[in-house]
Amino acid sequence: MDHAALFSLAELAQQKAVQRRKKALASLHGRLSRKQAGAEKRPPPNRSPRQRQGDLYETRALEYLQGAGCVLLERQLCCPAGELDLVVRDGSTLVFVEVRQRASNAYGGASASVTPAKQRRIRLAARYFFSRLVQQHFKGATPYCRFDLLAFEPPGLTWHRDAFRLTLDK
Repeated sequence: MDHAALFSLAELAQQKAVQRRKKALASLHGRLSRKQAGAEKRPPPNRSPRQRQGDLYETRALEYLQGAGCVLLERQLCCPAGELDLVVRDGSTLVFVEVRQRASNAYGGASASVTPAKQRRIRLAARYFFSRLVQQHFKGATPYCRFDLLAFEPPGLTWHRDAFRLTLDK
């Protein structure tokens, strides 16, 4: 084979590779657009029955918070440290909300189930997402932050504002 024929074959192969990459990028862009458009409407796939029950209580908690004037910023934010159930804006305050549910008050009920270890994981997750949340929802100005707990237990729903604090030593 001569050089011109080899050059033509190489050029044809290169054009096909470019077309495949363009097609793959267009497909990926379409999937991302559809995913972003439906993200608020669909629950995450493959949720266990326990997780679906937790989702229901998070929805009830969100409705309660919105009735009290809070605005949802994010829901079920996951990171290596753990998950933030709800992140809301209460006036000018950034609020990280943990939602807990217990069928009985045995062993302290829902409020007591947020142990120091759980509080630590929530604080670490909040630190993980903090700068992005501030940039997206507070135009870069550092807001006052609060950690709230919404506990569903036999007497009903209890909203513990400022349930625990962010400390520098933990």
